[in-house]
Amino acid sequence: MKMLQLEISRHKWDRLMCGCLSTAEHIPRDFLESLEGPATPRPGAGWADNHAYVQSNLMQPAIATASIVMAALADGAPLRHRRNLMAVLLSLANGEQDDIADKCLNVIRGGTWILYEEVASGRSIDAAAYAFEVLQLMDEESDRLAVFQASFSENLPQYLR
Repeated sequence: MKMLQLEISRHKWDRLMCGCLSTAEHIPRDFLESLEGPATPRPGAGWADNHAYVQSNLMQPAIATASIVMAALADGAPLRHRRNLMAVLLSLANGEQDDIADKCLNVIRGGTWILYEEVASGRSIDAAAYAFEVLQLMDEESDRLAVFQASFSENLPQYLR
């Protein structure tokens, strides 16, 4: 996970106020630890939920968190975590603070094909749904997304077909 380590090092985590009212320097450490263990029932538990976002409110480390999630996905994050990683991306790109959510979505745009691959893969209907919903937030992807939706509808839940 060299790309992930590099991306983590780019951010000044100790200068970002976390949703837990501490600095965000624990987020990358907790994220890496979570990737080593089993997937949690609640996406982002212990590293993003109540840290980079609290319910739908985005916190200061949201943008940096979106960037490390994308790096982890590009770097081959364990398949057991992809559902939760996609759910975290949706929370970050869809938060109430439009300026921060837009910046998170811009980070995610850099790895759009990772999201399309998730939709096409057929590995997890939930991960595909979260990836699809993130792609729906990108107006410029509407034509391509319609083609993927028609081509891979069996990989999506009924409400997205």
